[in-house]
Amino acid sequence: AVKRKYNPVEGAVMKIGSGEEETDWFGLEIWGQTAEFVAKYVDKGSRVGVVGTLEIDEWNDRETGELRCRPKVIVRDFDMLETRAEAEARRAGRGQSSYNDQRSSGNASNGGGPSPATGGFFDS
Repeated sequence: AVKRKYNPVEGAVMKIGSGEEETDWFGLEIWGQTAEFVAKYVDKGSRVGVVGTLEIDEWNDRETGELRCRPKVIVRDFDMLETRAEAEARRAGRGQSSYNDQRSSGNASNGGGPSPATGGFFDS
């Protein structure tokens, strides 16, 4: 998602209030080991940063025959922008199981908790 702010002239023309933002959502196309990492550690609402190429998918709607299009990003580089502790706090606010709960059911070497040194997402 990308948040857009408008300058006052644009906002007045588009009838958007002062300080309001709009969000644009883009699909991500991710391949290889990056895709495996994302599938394992990223969930809805995770803060991520991506670098890639913007492409437009086009197709004809089956029902109406209209030409449809959707932007997507072909991801070249991917970064997590939140620590594991931040991700767990976000999940707890939504009532989801935490990363620690998922890890502790496996063979986590440190009980699934963050290391005292960093508390980072990639600690094991």
